[in-house]
Amino acid sequence: MKQQLKKVIIKVVVTIVCVIMVVYTIVQAKNKNLSVAEEAKKTNVETSQRNINDDVDRSIGNKKYIRQVYRYLHENYGLSAISIAGILGNWTQESGIDPIAVQGDWAYRSLKNSKNSTHDLHKDIGFAQWSTQRRQALISFSDQKYHGEWWLATTQLEFMTQYDGSFVTILKNYALNDHGNVVENAINFNDNWEVSPDEKGIVEKTRGANAKRVYEYMKNNNMTGGADISKIQQLRYLGDSLPY
Repeated sequence: MKQQLKKVIIKVVVTIVCVIMVVYTIVQAKNKNLSVAEEAKKTNVETSQRNINDDVDRSIGNKKYIRQVYRYLHENYGLSAISIAGILGNWTQESGIDPIAVQGDWAYRSLKNSKNSTHDLHKDIGFAQWSTQRRQALISFSDQKYHGEWWLATTQLEFMTQYDGSFVTILKNYALNDHGNVVENAINFNDNWEVSPDEKGIVEKTRGANAKRVYEYMKNNNMTGGADISKIQQLRYLGDSLPY
């Protein structure tokens, strides 16, 4: 009897020890997985922050798009670097030089939000924060040629230079009347193309100052081309009839 009881006790003890070891192994594995997950999360955050810091400078907007805008407008349509800096000074103020920008989205900007805002007519969109008729024209153009992807830089630049109604001619005149002064260019572009409600003094202190900083960045990165009048003359509205 005693021998049988002893065997039972040993069996129970062994079982308890095995259970404890299994539980301990599970806990250790869980802690390890949590550590890996936390480390991955930390790495992703750091990488994301590093990418943001690399591409975005609040004083000049999104550097990632400065060269793309410069190459498109200078190489295709002959705008000078100083003219382009005037434009980008305005777009720094409007969107941070970000084609996916939607009005009021600075804190939560994302491509998903941009897509969801496509048909919200109360929200301006894109580099220039296109609104009202011009916004709708951009959407229609993107539907016809770019599968509705208005948030692409290429879509907006092509729209700006070919299908933005009478503003294509305004852009042409802006380029032909380059003041040779980046601040004056920013003011001129604001008054005639952006048509913001800001007073001249405010425009000079914000958009003009932005343009100066953008131009310094451009000069430091070999974006210094002069105007090409023959190319500027190619700016024209390509639609059937002027919508505005």
